[in-house]
Amino acid sequence: MPFATRHRDDPMPLLRPLPTLHVTTEADAGVMAQLQGRPIDDISRRFDAGHRAYVATLGDIPAAWGWVATRTAEIGEVGANFLIPASERYLWNFVTLAAHRGRGIYPQLLQAIVRAESIDAERFWIAYAPENHASGAGIAKAGFHALAEMSFDADGRPALRATVEGGAAIASRVLGLRETSESLTPCWRCVRAGRTGMTCAPGSCRCDYQRTEVACAD
Repeated sequence: MPFATRHRDDPMPLLRPLPTLHVTTEADAGVMAQLQGRPIDDISRRFDAGHRAYVATLGDIPAAWGWVATRTAEIGEVGANFLIPASERYLWNFVTLAAHRGRGIYPQLLQAIVRAESIDAERFWIAYAPENHASGAGIAKAGFHALAEMSFDADGRPALRATVEGGAAIASRVLGLRETSESLTPCWRCVRAGRTGMTCAPGSCRCDYQRTEVACAD
């Protein structure tokens, strides 16, 4: 899972316009519960914890959504629980409905959130599963840059490995996870399947988050 960041003053890459796309905040737990197919109590707890929901619509049709953590955040896959300073935000749980994928909605949604939250926030963080190639491309298009890999070592322990000089140290200060120079598991799907070690040579993982029929070789 790469861990990426951007500052509010970083250049905002130009994106192809989507004239009917609108991004708004949604404060109704019932609406978000219905969109996400989750219990309303779960969504209400998110709002109570200071999370904010943003929804992207095409015309009047919801196409994508995501959440912004303003006080605390959790990345359960690696056991990271961390506090968020008042001047920072963690972006998480983004979904683009299958019928609307491939149209460039995700980076538009991210940029809209950055613009809206930049009234109070300076620094933004986001993470994504390493096999989620579409998500990684959208995050980069929105102007985020990866600091570190966040995955598991050969013994199944979560760790951070820098992708830019000093990136793992910065990510470690945010997340509280240890740094390493060793190779990390390139695919979280394999980890969830119980294969904690490297199942593919670095750079050869074939797993794709959007294509469940494609899997790594054993």
